[in-house]
Amino acid sequence: MNSKLLPIYLTIILLLQIEPVLSQGNAVNTEERLQRLEIQLDRQQAINKELQTEISRLNLQVTECTSMKDQKRENSPYAVAFSTQLTTTLTGLGQHAAVIFDKVILDTTSSYNTGDGVFVVPRTGIYVFTWTVSVREEWWETTELVVNGTPYAYSLVDAGVKGDRGTGTQTVVLRVKEADHVLIRTGFIGDGNIEGNTYDTFSGWILFPYE
Repeated sequence: MNSKLLPIYLTIILLLQIEPVLSQGNAVNTEERLQRLEIQLDRQQAINKELQTEISRLNLQVTECTSMKDQKRENSPYAVAFSTQLTTTLTGLGQHAAVIFDKVILDTTSSYNTGDGVFVVPRTGIYVFTWTVSVREEWWETTELVVNGTPYAYSLVDAGVKGDRGTGTQTVVLRVKEADHVLIRTGFIGDGNIEGNTYDTFSGWILFPYE
């Protein structure tokens, strides 16, 4: 054999012997990596399951808290509000005659009486009261909001010439006490007629308790 070719033959033989070893080593490394990835995947799936359980628990708590808050708001002594409507036309009213709004739209504390038009204050505090009165053509009327017989706010509405309609709204903020009587009545002057027919309302709500 040519002495110059001997090193080349030896190198080829060595590479042929090493290649299977390297292939086996790569296979082992790949299998180990797959095993590690499977372990990591199992851990991540366990973590995801725990997170889903925690999310479900938190969602349940949020739902319970919201339900309790809504129930507390409904049962709260501060949740005082009412709104009423006059569905009929009133005529022939005299001075200081109660304007009885006959339909209750909302009354959270059942404090408005459709029999006499009186709102009985359920809790001492600062309240907003507002009312609207309308009249037909050539009618005019004054109204006032009274607390225990004392007027605190006034409204005047005049339809003017024939064919017109008139509407007036008044709003007042008052401190009233528990069991006070609040109502709308006619004033000293006017022709004693009010349109009604669902156009007129009387409403109120508590801003905050104030003992």
